This record gives sequence, C-alpha cells and structure tokens, in this order.
Amino acid sequence: MEEQSVVPAPSDGPAPAARPSVRPGDPSAAPAGAEPARLPSATRFPGAAVSWVGAHGGAGCTTLARLLGGADVGVRWPDPARGEPARMIVVARTHASGIQAASSVLDALRTAAPAPAAEAAAVVLVADAPGRLPAELARRVRVLGSVATVHRVPWVPAWRLGTRPGQPPREVLALADLIGPPA
Repeated sequence: MEEQSVVPAPSDGPAPAARPSVRPGDPSAAPAGAEPARLPSATRFPGAAVSWVGAHGGAGCTTLARLLGGADVGVRWPDPARGEPARMIVVARTHASGIQAASSVLDALRTAAPAPAAEAAAVVLVADAPGRLPAELARRVRVLGSVATVHRVPWVPAWRLGTRPGQPPREVLALADLIGPPA
C-alpha cells in the first residue's frame, strides 16, 4: 500500500508550489463546492491521543512521540484504519523551508480534506538552531499563528546528540498538557 506524502519531493530547481497529497477524484477529497475546513483550536480535543505529522523530514516527530506518546506517522496523513488518531499535530523546524512546509500542510488540510476525519490540533515548531529567530522568520511564525495554534520548542543540545535532556524544556511539558493522556 502506497503512503501519501504530505510534502512534495525535493527537486534540483526552485521549489514548486506545494501540492496537497490528495488528487482530484480521490474518494477522500472534499466534494466540489465544499466549504474549506476550518482549523480547530487545540482546546477542542481534550484528552485525545494524537498523530505527529512531519511537515518535512527531520522535523522532530519521532523525538516528540518518544517523549510524549502518540503516533509518529512521519510525512503522511494519519490513517485511522491503522489505529492512528485523526487528531494531528503538525511538526516543522523553524528554518524558512520548515515554516513554509508547515504552511503548505495547513493549506492542504484547508483545501483538500486529505482524510475525512483529519484535524490539526496545533503546529509545533522545533528550533533549528540556538538563539532567537531572525525577524523575517518570526513574522512567518506569526502568520502561521493566525490560522492555527502554534507551539515553539527551543533548541535542545541533547537531542542533537541523540540523548534525553535531564528535564524536558517547559515548552515540551506544555505540549504534554495539550495532547492529554493516551486514548
């Protein structure tokens, strides 16, 4: 069974406009003329399990799933037939292409209805480097925040080394409150 990719494959040329993984005529696509889905707030899903969806490879889904639980589905939509929760958290890095990939995933959710039950609970942006974001990237994060709940996870040197930090950052602990106990 072929998995649907959330993000387009990389190319040697300039990045094409992101295309949703759902093609016209796909039974999971929204009917013609259907109203675009609104992205719900995180508070709509208290206590449910989540699927961690990477907006791009290396976003941090596996690390967050190991720390907090939930299904790490990589860069594809969750599949409830596999027991993966339709409630998803989109994960991306804070570099320009990561933020753009998160935006593309949110747009695909809004316009293509990738799966009938898929809903984004939040976007988690994992720092790609220590320190503050450049102003241009901070503006892009604010734009994302205008359409979805955005949580930021700081740079954690231990994760780069493949080890667990003694105490997870408070921002990660806040995510534990967001996802609630396992279903």
